[in-house]
Amino acid sequence: MPERLAFQSIADDGFAQLRQQAMAFVEARQRQGFRFVETQRGASLQIHCKGVPVLWLERRPQHLTMRVSLDAGQRAPDVLLLRSFLERRLEPLDYMEQVLVGVPEPVLMDRLLLAMAGDVAGGARCEGWSYDSTGRWAA
Repeated sequence: MPERLAFQSIADDGFAQLRQQAMAFVEARQRQGFRFVETQRGASLQIHCKGVPVLWLERRPQHLTMRVSLDAGQRAPDVLLLRSFLERRLEPLDYMEQVLVGVPEPVLMDRLLLAMAGDVAGGARCEGWSYDSTGRWAA
């Protein structure tokens, strides 16, 4: 079950910039098993770790949704850096706005099930590089 966060809607050029950052992130980590998947140009994209979606970005007329899988910290820790980087460029909806647009926060049960599921196998992880101070994804 992915974690969801909703943000204020953004213009085409703003989404294009987020897309470029996501692509640069993946290009720097292809050897670790990351892949960029554009499900709808200008509106929706995903980042996969060895075939498993770990980050989704979906642009709707009323808001932008960013979801990160609950096991991303184990499966693809670097994707959490990307999430933080992208979040800084967005204006979040407050809790009530998220509820009104149908974007609930993950429930405690989801987190408990994840904790009980155990660790992600080493071969299913994507580990590697981080974001450097020059504004680029690097080793």
